[in-house]
Amino acid sequence: MKLSVIGAGGVGQVIAGHLARAKEATVKVGDIDRSRLREVSEASGGRVSTVRLDARNPDQVGRLIKGSNVVINASHPRFNQLIMHQALKRKVHYIDLAGYSPTDIFAQTKQDAKWKKDGLVAILGMGEDPGLSNVMARRGVDMLDRVSEIRIRDGETSTSETFPFIALFAPDVFLEEAVSPAHYFEGGETKTSPPMSGREIYPFPQPIGDVPVYSMDHDEVHTLPLYLPKKPNYVDFKLALTDETASAIKLFHGLGLLERKPMRVGTTKVSPLSVLLSLLPPPSQIAGKIRGNAGILVEVKGELSGKRCLQRFCVTMSHDEAYSKFRTNATSYLTGTPTAVCALMLAAGRIENRGVIAPECLNAERFIDEARMFDIQVQVEKTRW
Repeated sequence: MKLSVIGAGGVGQVIAGHLARAKEATVKVGDIDRSRLREVSEASGGRVSTVRLDARNPDQVGRLIKGSNVVINASHPRFNQLIMHQALKRKVHYIDLAGYSPTDIFAQTKQDAKWKKDGLVAILGMGEDPGLSNVMARRGVDMLDRVSEIRIRDGETSTSETFPFIALFAPDVFLEEAVSPAHYFEGGETKTSPPMSGREIYPFPQPIGDVPVYSMDHDEVHTLPLYLPKKPNYVDFKLALTDETASAIKLFHGLGLLERKPMRVGTTKVSPLSVLLSLLPPPSQIAGKIRGNAGILVEVKGELSGKRCLQRFCVTMSHDEAYSKFRTNATSYLTGTPTAVCALMLAAGRIENRGVIAPECLNAERFIDEARMFDIQVQVEKTRW
């Protein structure tokens, strides 16, 4: 099997590491940063080949993925459509980790007929959340007769003596999500709430415990009501933010530091966001320098045999454990590992779906079973009342 990975950041390194360990797998990794490519090659013991690549260049993308069974976009989601187009052109299965925007996701799903015609599959948002969260939601739905609510909670308790501000995934995506209007699904339609609203103290299982979470805009809210076989009345997503992190984001936003439009500073023009991002460490650099735990939890409420039932699915990991496995943080591990599991299943012919789909379209029970071999242990709790 031949697999291509575009992006060698923290998540890309996890994906490439898993794929390189698979028997009969040939792995190619492309990235614009040569130092990241060296890290991936060294970490794999030379079992992956690397190519300097600009993901904005369709010809370079096309050359990298030519002859591959599967291509994974582990770079920025703004490149999803370009890479997806090249994958279809080269007859290669496609996986990405998250959508760039609801409009972008819709544009991708509109290509469904073309992918089905060529017998190919494009799996959108196959990371931790979206991704593993969708699969757990599907598993909960499959275990119930009727579904009423799905609530997704991303929890973490990260601290660092080195960095005053931590972004466990792409800082620009993280900050943009935080200050954008949040979406939730209710009564057959998608609704909007203010940025960083809906604060609640959510009781995660130990070792995370009780942490504050806030409403965010996330892919699951847009895809679960569309693709699940039993339609929920309500879907939302909330992300854990410490009070210090929430205050810092509000300050960045208030000062205009999240603006992408260049402003004049002296004799030059510079984007405030680009300055801020240059000062924030990327996820690949914080590994080994943070403590705490990360996890994803999904609640599925409904009915089973005439009684109300709550199915609760949760996966947690410590940053120390993730660092010992792949020299990464727990969020990168929990994001990259489901992607690698999906890619290996797809390349080996163990995914029969075709067309453009979301992770909740997969066989959830089979996926969760295979993920256990990669230290993704899904804990299940069922309550009836």
